[in-house]
Amino acid sequence: MSTRAENVAALRASYAELVPGQKVEARLFAPSDAPGVGRLFLQVYGDDYPVDEPYVPELLTEANATGRIHTVVASVPDGSIVGQGAVFRSSPPNTRMYEYGQILVDKAYRNSFAAYRLHQYAFKNMFGQLDGVDAMYAEAVCHHIVTQKMSANSNFFECGLELGLMPEAAYAGEGADGRVSCLLYIRLDDAGQGPLAIPACWREQVEATLPTWPLTRNISVSGPEVAAPAGSVSALDVRHFAFAGVTRVQVASIGADFAQCAAREIAAARQREDAMVQFFLCLGEGWTGQAAETLRQAGGFFAGFLPQWFGALGSGPDGMLVQLYLKPAKLAPLLAHSEHGATVIRRVVADMLRAGREFGAPVGAPLPDMDALVKPGGKSSA
Repeated sequence: MSTRAENVAALRASYAELVPGQKVEARLFAPSDAPGVGRLFLQVYGDDYPVDEPYVPELLTEANATGRIHTVVASVPDGSIVGQGAVFRSSPPNTRMYEYGQILVDKAYRNSFAAYRLHQYAFKNMFGQLDGVDAMYAEAVCHHIVTQKMSANSNFFECGLELGLMPEAAYAGEGADGRVSCLLYIRLDDAGQGPLAIPACWREQVEATLPTWPLTRNISVSGPEVAAPAGSVSALDVRHFAFAGVTRVQVASIGADFAQCAAREIAAARQREDAMVQFFLCLGEGWTGQAAETLRQAGGFFAGFLPQWFGALGSGPDGMLVQLYLKPAKLAPLLAHSEHGATVIRRVVADMLRAGREFGAPVGAPLPDMDALVKPGGKSSA
């Protein structure tokens, strides 16, 4: 099997502009489509995409054959691949929650129906129908509402905001001015059951989000006075995304050492000059409130409630996203397609500003008029 570098070199050597104006059809990926998919990733990301599969045909074909990725392509009569999207294993520790995304369209077809056809194919043939997939999540950018609109009417619901997640350079072709924020959406086809210990310091935010789905949970409220068992050890999975300047910390279990673990990861991220740290806390243990309070006092702010994020692999099925800026962030515009999405944005921004006032934590700016987030023409999904 050829290496990633060899495949990227071959894609560059064979790169050619596509013939515009052809009829677009969406269908499932076939192994012969792999070079066309690689060409799209090269056009959009160069050779910087953080995983190998899109660039290496054998890996992409294997991932589709084993169900780690379910790729949809948009093809035209001359055989070219003009777009692609995917349902794939990604960040959540829950191996039965897949991400929906990677929707890429060739520059010659960005004013066509290619993206719409990809989404409609996924909606009709994948959502709620894939073996081994009980839930999906998606990240929709906020400097425009195109991807937010695709999530509407697909049983994806806004539940969080990754404020200033991506650097401006990632969306330079779209005219982004500042770090781009992403609304988090979750679709549940099996909501599962289990304990939900809501941290007292963010009880209001979590309880405001809970009615979005019909969840069956054993709910309690966890205050900061309840400590983890003496000698218990936190279970952390840490990933660093150098291009984005983001460290993600998945916390499947909270031990007595959590405060030290959190401080260590924040210090390491600061040493790398990251823009932010994201903590995904599992909310299954009765001492989640103490861990949440630790992050709150470190300058963290509530960024989302994520049902089924941990699934059966955590002490409880659900997670909460806490975000912490390490330096002031210049933010791209914040736009919402729906009033529900606007409410989520307001909730997260308000807590970020609270962290700035209370602990002097860095914040993102400029901020829009919070009463005018819904772009004209947007429809409420609340």
